[in-house]
Amino acid sequence: MGGMGVIHEENELMIYRDNLTMTHNMLSASRLAGVRSFFYASSACVYPVSLQGDSQADVFLKESDTWKDCAPPNPQGLYGLEKLSSELLLLHGGGDMDIRIARFHNVYGPRGAWMDGREKVPAALIRKALAAAALQEATLTLEIWGDGKQRRSFLYIDDCVDAVLLLLNSSCRDPLNIGSDRSVTIDYLAEVACSCAGLQTKDVRFNHVEASGLVGVSARNSDNTSIQGTLGWSPKVSLEDGIKRTTEWIKDEMQKMFVAITDEERALALRNLKRSRVLALSSGYITFAVLLPITSRGSEPPTRCLSTLSTFAESLQNTTWRDTHQIGGLRFKVKVYLAIDEDDPVLRKCDDTGVNVAEAVLLSKNITSVAIEICNQPPGHVCAIWRQCAERAMKDGCDYFVLMGDDVVLEDEGWMRVVHAEFLEISKRQHVPNGFGCVAFTDITFPGFPTFPIIHRTHMDIFSGRVVPDNFINQDGDPFLYQLYRRWNCSAMVPLRISNVIGGARLARYDKQHADGWRFGPLDKATDATERWLLQHCPVAPRLLTIDVVIPSYRVQLPFLDRILSLQSSSACVVMFIIIVDDPCASSICELEKKYGCRPDVCIRVNTENLGASASRNRGMKESAADWIVFLDDDVHPDPSLLQEAERVIREHPKAAGFIGCTYFPPAETIFETAVHLAGVSYFWDIAEKMAGESDMPWGVTANIIVRRVEDGVEFGLQFPKTGGGEDIDFIRQKREYSISHGGEGFHAAPNVLATHPWWNGGKRSYWRFYWWSKGDGQLIKMYPDLTYMDHAPNSAELLLLSLVLALAGSVVYAFAGVNLPLILGIHLAAATFIGNIAHDVFRHLWRDTARAARHNSTITGSKWPLAVLESAIIRMTSEMGRQVGQLERKEFLPGRRFEWFTHRAGSGPRDEERLNSRQRFIVVVGILAVSLASVYQ
Repeated sequence: MGGMGVIHEENELMIYRDNLTMTHNMLSASRLAGVRSFFYASSACVYPVSLQGDSQADVFLKESDTWKDCAPPNPQGLYGLEKLSSELLLLHGGGDMDIRIARFHNVYGPRGAWMDGREKVPAALIRKALAAAALQEATLTLEIWGDGKQRRSFLYIDDCVDAVLLLLNSSCRDPLNIGSDRSVTIDYLAEVACSCAGLQTKDVRFNHVEASGLVGVSARNSDNTSIQGTLGWSPKVSLEDGIKRTTEWIKDEMQKMFVAITDEERALALRNLKRSRVLALSSGYITFAVLLPITSRGSEPPTRCLSTLSTFAESLQNTTWRDTHQIGGLRFKVKVYLAIDEDDPVLRKCDDTGVNVAEAVLLSKNITSVAIEICNQPPGHVCAIWRQCAERAMKDGCDYFVLMGDDVVLEDEGWMRVVHAEFLEISKRQHVPNGFGCVAFTDITFPGFPTFPIIHRTHMDIFSGRVVPDNFINQDGDPFLYQLYRRWNCSAMVPLRISNVIGGARLARYDKQHADGWRFGPLDKATDATERWLLQHCPVAPRLLTIDVVIPSYRVQLPFLDRILSLQSSSACVVMFIIIVDDPCASSICELEKKYGCRPDVCIRVNTENLGASASRNRGMKESAADWIVFLDDDVHPDPSLLQEAERVIREHPKAAGFIGCTYFPPAETIFETAVHLAGVSYFWDIAEKMAGESDMPWGVTANIIVRRVEDGVEFGLQFPKTGGGEDIDFIRQKREYSISHGGEGFHAAPNVLATHPWWNGGKRSYWRFYWWSKGDGQLIKMYPDLTYMDHAPNSAELLLLSLVLALAGSVVYAFAGVNLPLILGIHLAAATFIGNIAHDVFRHLWRDTARAARHNSTITGSKWPLAVLESAIIRMTSEMGRQVGQLERKEFLPGRRFEWFTHRAGSGPRDEERLNSRQRFIVVVGILAVSLASVYQ
């Protein structure tokens, strides 16, 4: 469909073939489906050109004129012949269907083509007049094809629709004119367009362009006698009114084009809009360049690479045939750039016909558009080969670049049109230039990984023809492109499957060489270049905030993970979830991958062995390429607004090293759960609420923290226990020190970043967790001496250690000397320590600090409270014992030295209270010991 810029002689054969084929297909399908009524939009071009040669008079064309004085018929070109052929096809082959045929005469109006070369003369003249008015040049000119004396009638779209509806509801079976019977010259139409665009006709010089073959017949008008008599229809909208309405709509469309572009770009666009285009449909293809490195190196036997290539070629042919043979609408081509090593002993050979053996394989699968690229790159340098092929494909004018491998099998038909549609959707959704972004296949052999990405020549324009930076060898190019455009939410993983026979998650035929640190320097550099390009070409497309949620998971409990993976961010933030499975034998891995493996925002990685939470978090950080990382435990229940709140605090404090979220426990319903709170081991889980407003938090638990991702070399220490203990404090302190030393801030409190952590093991009683935590965090005393202080008295673990030494020494003394005092002293000291600590905690929680104890979220009452207090003392002593045992194992002797958990951010209050408690406990223990010894030696 189109004006003379489309239906000219060069396009005639293609138009005839495509349009007639489409009509035939529609007719056949309709008859098979039992369709009752079939409407066909024909054209005034079916009328003989011999009747339309006098531009000095109106030529009223009646329906019967189709065959007037014509043997054979003489319609306007093959476009008109196809319309006439389709009419005859429908009238003779419509079977029992009720056929309706309308011959349209120059229908125009809002929402019609107006600038792509397919527009008809009303829209073209309106556009040119508006462009002239906007440019305000000294001499106003308006381009007109031909001498302007051609005569035409023009029908407004609303009148056309009314006529079609009347025809459908009528009993008329013959072809019927639907058009206006008022013809005007093209010059008059131009005058109306200028007037509606706000121009004075006397100020505009019409530039008549001799356009041979692009003018059409000299005169054409619709004879409406038949439609008026049959349907009682005649047009209601005058030409002047219709042009005015259409001008208003086109003006709005033009204004949308000019949003956020420079004055120079606007002027250039307006000058282009003043000229009409001539489309050559044969060259209007969207070309996909498949960049295909192939080598016999590593194949056994070497010729096996040809059979692999044959499999790929067959899949390429099967999945692109429809796209490359599509009629009408978008047209696609695929061109394979076959990259062969210069010294490849197998692939440099030719067959008996002189064709390269690899090219011959492609030709045998009907892939005929092939370019051989001989490469002199080091072995395994796939990215360099991609760069070389992409540069050649860009010179050849290709539109899309597919970074492919010969060991890939394409599984799904139609991937070219789907990818093209995805790029269009990205452009529409994110308001970026067409082609900006990256689209990846779904690799069924490497779920969730953006293998073999596709980019547009827009990317090549941004990076001066370099598809990936030079420091990429054969790994990481795929995620680099994906993560680059993810920063504008312009990356997509479409549900088009490929399988990777070799490579990917499997062994490759070459040594895999990663581009170390690409997620920092190279990615940041590419991001800056892209931002600069967008600033020039599309300043309305700001970079978005990117967040990765890292979840180390040993248990792989889907009910918990489901809640985390359902979190939603705002439209100004792009989120990816990275799950590190730390038990390769977990029973739910397959279910997890089946449910989430194909989600482009979910990355699932499985450790080869149980490495622990710290190592898993470190792997998650290495997988991340976002601005910020949110660490969540795999069993937390996050508040639905967690990501929105995280985004809010990040934007409020962009220089922060990170944020401490608030993690609650469910109400304590048992003695043990209440004892955990009373023992103080859960105190820092909701420290963000306790210290709300603090801009330099001491630390927080990794169940819910946010950190800035920077190249600081900070990781979770693997010297701490796998189950945790101290690694969170060490990690946060290192992050804080780096941030502050580089002009940033510490960790801010984020009390509204909420999550709930269930009670471990369903609330079942176990003290080992607290023992191992303390065994780990005891290392902090030596690691951070400036964050320690001397206590005023030994704690329970130190007294129990002393009692053990006395008991062991006393046993030896008693065995050899018969003196039992040291042994008795050791035994009584242990008992006094245990009883004294419990007694002091009873005093604290039930007498001295009752208000504080009552604030704990517990539902127990009555006699259960004293029992909970008793158990809390046991938990606290277990923690102190773990800390002491850890120091002994590390050969550290630091009696009385304590870590200051608040890192001096809460003044001397917490430290003074701990010293007070130590003194009081020690006095109680000594008192009990004295009483017990006195009773022994009375």
